Amino acid sequence: MPFSRKKPEIQVGLSGTALKYIAMATMLADHIGAVLLERIVYYRGNLEQVAMLMTSQWGDTLYWLWRMLRTVGRIAFPIYCFLLVEGFIHTRSRVSYALRIGLLALVSEVPFDLAVYNTWFHPAYQNGVFTLFIGILVMAGIWYFGNVFLQILVVAGGCALAWVVKSDYNVLGVLLIAGLYWLRSSDIGQLVWGVALSALESLNYYCVSALAYVPIVLYNGRRGAQGLKYLFYVIYPVHFLALYALTGWAAKLSGV
Repeated sequence: MPFSRKKPEIQVGLSGTALKYIAMATMLADHIGAVLLERIVYYRGNLEQVAMLMTSQWGDTLYWLWRMLRTVGRIAFPIYCFLLVEGFIHTRSRVSYALRIGLLALVSEVPFDLAVYNTWFHPAYQNGVFTLFIGILVMAGIWYFGNVFLQILVVAGGCALAWVVKSDYNVLGVLLIAGLYWLRSSDIGQLVWGVALSALESLNYYCVSALAYVPIVLYNGRRGAQGLKYLFYVIYPVHFLALYALTGWAAKLSGV
């Protein structure tokens, strides 16, 4: 899978950019379900109009639409983790790469809290980019320390940090990233580790996250078109702000 092992003339398969589009689309589906529909399905409280909607002929449709969007969304994170590992391996500056991801995590936190928790600050849970950032720190530690015992300590420290800050995908996310990097010289090893950890993360969704490895296996090692490179950074905080605005608009429209 890592493109350092691919022949440069290979044209078939999916580029890194294609994988990013798949991850972005499935992430948007997941968050539409989580932000817009989940509040209706589970958090409607005593909102009379919404309660009436859920008990009408549309109730089951909304529930299954929510479930479908959340299920499809399980595919996004494993792809992002794989691309993170690829980016770390091949970036020209790992420091700059880490700073970009860390800055994205910080910038995205307020939009994430607004969209998911309807508040400016929710310290009990952090957005998933924090997990990616911790993953970069773990990979840097694995790269720096040649001793296996020290590398294990680095991974354990990363898992502890993810658990303390309560970042999305948490310990399993860090383990997925660390394993993909550790097994970077083995396509089969990455596949087995990735499928196992992804399936474990999505037990409540029929282990559907493991399906992320269908497009990952088709990765041809090429970066792909870079014209919209920064879209994949900007989309994360911006889509949360858009979903927050849409939720408020829908509430006003319905009189809730």
